[in-house]
Amino acid sequence: MHASVKLVIACGAFAAVLPLLAMQDPQGAQSSQISRSDPFHQESTWSFTVLQYTNARGDVVEVPARNLSKIWLLKDEDGDLRMEILYQNRDYSSLAIRDFSVIRSSPSAVAVDVPIVRTTISGMAFPEMK
Repeated sequence: MHASVKLVIACGAFAAVLPLLAMQDPQGAQSSQISRSDPFHQESTWSFTVLQYTNARGDVVEVPARNLSKIWLLKDEDGDLRMEILYQNRDYSSLAIRDFSVIRSSPSAVAVDVPIVRTTISGMAFPEMK
């Protein structure tokens, strides 16, 4: 193989990896609308196997923790709950919820660590897709 062909292949492989590297940090996607001075604000990492929530229609939804990258649990001025989820595949959901549970152990799944931000908010926590 000629050196120029090897260089083109190497550049192509590097260019293919760049978008993946840019998507590794969901932390940079947080909005300035989150109030860190709010006493309700808390950031932590929870280890669990399944996220279970009840949506606004009353349907119970279960999401394996291995599919989650980050969760924002948001309370508005009226005390209503909203959950924003960033998934491992970079999909995103913004949901009005009634309640939620984290299931810490399951015989069929291994617990994984998921960053969670709890806060009050007047807008979306993840307003732009990077």
